[in-house]
Amino acid sequence: MDNKVILLVEDNPRDEVLALRALNKSNIVNEVIVARDGAGALDYLFGAGAYAGRDPNLIPQFVLLDLKLPKVDGLQVLQRIRADERTKRLPVVIFTSSSEEEDLIKSYDLGANSYVRKPVDPEQFLAAANQLGLYWLVLNQVAKILIVDHHEVVRDGMKKILDEQPGSASLGEAGTAPEALKLAREQDWDVVVLDLFLGGRSGLEVLKELKQIRPHLPVLILSTHSEKQYARRAFKAGAAGYITKDSPRTELVKAVNKVMNGEKYVSAAIAEKLIFEGAENTDRPPHEILSDREFEVMRLIASGRTVSEIADLLSLSDGTISTYRARVLQKMGMKTNAELTHYAIQSKLVQ
Repeated sequence: MDNKVILLVEDNPRDEVLALRALNKSNIVNEVIVARDGAGALDYLFGAGAYAGRDPNLIPQFVLLDLKLPKVDGLQVLQRIRADERTKRLPVVIFTSSSEEEDLIKSYDLGANSYVRKPVDPEQFLAAANQLGLYWLVLNQVAKILIVDHHEVVRDGMKKILDEQPGSASLGEAGTAPEALKLAREQDWDVVVLDLFLGGRSGLEVLKELKQIRPHLPVLILSTHSEKQYARRAFKAGAAGYITKDSPRTELVKAVNKVMNGEKYVSAAIAEKLIFEGAENTDRPPHEILSDREFEVMRLIASGRTVSEIADLLSLSDGTISTYRARVLQKMGMKTNAELTHYAIQSKLVQ
């Protein structure tokens, strides 16, 4: 990446001068290359025409792109940028006088990072361009994302999806709870994407520990379970978002960006379940009165684990697990593990 260059694609001399002035006022000291038509922008990016011989692997850090351009319009330029392996992650902000809704929709569909309409008034124009300068500074901070899942193939798939997005990201990974907690202690992260089940550890327990280590760190739960009880417990434990593993990749990217920006995220399907649940006047299912630890013990019993196996998995004594089992049976109004197992299967609480 060419760390010194911003590419400004603008055919209006007045707007060019104002944009350059605003970038300078924002203390952006990077060299600004100006292309005055779409063809010139593509020539610069890909080392053709007047820029023949330029190394096309030296990618600008940022493109400020007008839409109404001679020779090749801005949407075509954006399409070419996203289609090429070398430039598909290049941050592009549309800065245009176009007020057509269709242009805005097409820009985002083609992968624009942002869309800003140019004000007509020169002072307002400078203010808007100044905000773009600040946007540039934020946009080029490298996001640090920690992926925690005990399946390597899942981690690899998520890294591939996130690495393909425009902008920069530093991706870390952990396959176990101890690895995740160690990385959380040793490094600063912008977001953690956490599996709800980490082999022998409950993701809810790991979530609580993460929030103790980093209280303000946003955590997005990625789970195989779409049942509302898991989402409710996750949010209660401090999760910023909840998404299922069968969600489209675009939804995963949207969820990561939202929680990283301080917002909450829940998929539409789970949100609908939670909303309708609140409108229902039925009694709560028995398992919802269990504590998180009791819920986890019940799930492990229903999965066929013995008391000793559960004790090893949760780093507790056999006696403690037996106590949890007794509490679960009492609260659930049941007498045997077989009853618990049947209930858990019927309620889709075990895989």
